[in-house]
Amino acid sequence: MVKKNFIVALNGVICVIMLFVFAACKNETSSDYSVILENMENLVVIEATKTDGSLEDALKSLKENGELEYEGSTGDYGFYLTSVNGYIPDVQKNEYWALYSTLGEYEGVTYSDTEFGQYEYNGKICAAASYGVSGMPLVEGELYVLAVSSY
Repeated sequence: MVKKNFIVALNGVICVIMLFVFAACKNETSSDYSVILENMENLVVIEATKTDGSLEDALKSLKENGELEYEGSTGDYGFYLTSVNGYIPDVQKNEYWALYSTLGEYEGVTYSDTEFGQYEYNGKICAAASYGVSGMPLVEGELYVLAVSSY
């Protein structure tokens, strides 16, 4: 009887410990739209977790959750990134924030093309985007790379 009570109590303690462990775990998906795979000063790699909205929507969600910092402005061609994670490209070095993606053609529209440049990430080729963050649709499983580039 004592042994049975001990086992029941031990199981209860283990369950409580497991609840605390799982509650302390951070959810990898840091926005409603995407998960950050790489987050450095001059490189951010995002994977879309669903097909919905634009890359700008994902960036807003990541920023609201404190997972990513960025600044920019909206112009005639959409939202233009001027700073990501505090890094402002050096215009003296002809640097800029470039967008690359594994999303090539989608619903009859070409969103990126290796003819204009490419970035390799973990063996996947990401092509230079033909659209900015506000015009780039999020498609589940596709990668979106923000990288400092120069011309």
